[in-house]
Amino acid sequence: MAKIILTTESCSDLSKELLEEKQILSVPFSVNFPDRTVYDGEIPIQEIYDYYQETKKIPKTNAVSPHQYTEFFEEAAGENPTSEIIHIGYSSACSCSFQNAMIGVEECEKAKVHLIDSKNVSGGLGNLTLKAAEIIANNPQDSVAELVLKIENFVQKTHTSFVADTLDFLLAGGRVSNAAAIGAAILRLKPRIDIVEGKLIASKKYRGRMKKIAPQFVKDFVESQDFNRDNVYLFYALGTDTEVIELLKTSLEKQGFRQIHVDMIGSVMTVHGGKGAIGLSATTY
Repeated sequence: MAKIILTTESCSDLSKELLEEKQILSVPFSVNFPDRTVYDGEIPIQEIYDYYQETKKIPKTNAVSPHQYTEFFEEAAGENPTSEIIHIGYSSACSCSFQNAMIGVEECEKAKVHLIDSKNVSGGLGNLTLKAAEIIANNPQDSVAELVLKIENFVQKTHTSFVADTLDFLLAGGRVSNAAAIGAAILRLKPRIDIVEGKLIASKKYRGRMKKIAPQFVKDFVESQDFNRDNVYLFYALGTDTEVIELLKTSLEKQGFRQIHVDMIGSVMTVHGGKGAIGLSATTY
């Protein structure tokens, strides 16, 4: 049977240690400053915050290019000519990256790639990628086609929400109006964003500090779906109060989740979510 290689992208926000442990290969998005372009993970995230403080602007983010995908897949398959690649990609509704991956695959000469649109971002993409690794490990007798079907079955079952601590980065990136940002700041409102059919949809607004919001966010998230309590993915941006992270973990444990994966988001997702953003992703039955 062909060797199965699992791949994803840096916006899955899985740590290097976890990627190595699960033998998952990752291709990076990039961050574009006026004077340079760097790959996700190449610079300290604090540099993004420093740039914003100096300019009141945020850097641009770049999707993986078709050529970059081609090189990535060809290199992954290079030492395993009979291997097949299953790639879990960033939501096609939020970025051109998945379309670029499709173009990149067409240019591959030796790599055989099966693309799966996660219809998710950040921790949701990471959550589905970890599920894919589990499915591949637990079903060694399955063909690649059977594995792909099983993984695709979890795309609609993977639910993700996050809360931005401030609207500064969303405002700087043009995702909210100045009036909306000022109004939210005055009322101390923090919007919750849900991933629905691959799109980012604003839903509930919370009022107050993150320490107050965290337990309610967990409660609302858990009550929104009939989640499998085996695993949950908790992700956060650099600068999130450690007490907030502990409150989230404690609240998730009280809700019966047995394993909590905790990771800090990378440069690209920090540009979108801003300092102090928190998120959750879990899978339904």
